[in-house]
Amino acid sequence: MAVNVIRDDRPAPKPKKMNSKVLRWLGQWFDVEKWLGGREFPVKYIDSALFLLGLGLIVVFFRINAERQVRQLRKATEEVNNLRAAYTIRKAHYVKMGKASEIAPKVAKSGLKESREAPKQVVVGSK
Repeated sequence: MAVNVIRDDRPAPKPKKMNSKVLRWLGQWFDVEKWLGGREFPVKYIDSALFLLGLGLIVVFFRINAERQVRQLRKATEEVNNLRAAYTIRKAHYVKMGKASEIAPKVAKSGLKESREAPKQVVVGSK
């Protein structure tokens, strides 16, 4: 007589796919489970952890860049202030050198002296 046997029509179980895109990409070259001794690797949070790590690196980069720019700005401001002070000193010196009281002693050495008389008008007659 025939015996009823329950047939299993289900397909054979497929190996689990990694949920992590990063580990799937790395899995092409490296066998992560082999490193862990055959245990399953917890990949649930690996993508978000790597994303946060990337954001952290970006924040650090921008912070370092901002500090460098602040140092350059301080240096440039100090240089501008020094140049402004030098300009002011030179301008004051040139203004002082242009005064009659400063020019008269220097010109007196060459035999010229300041006229104390008012200028006279010379009129040329017409022919």
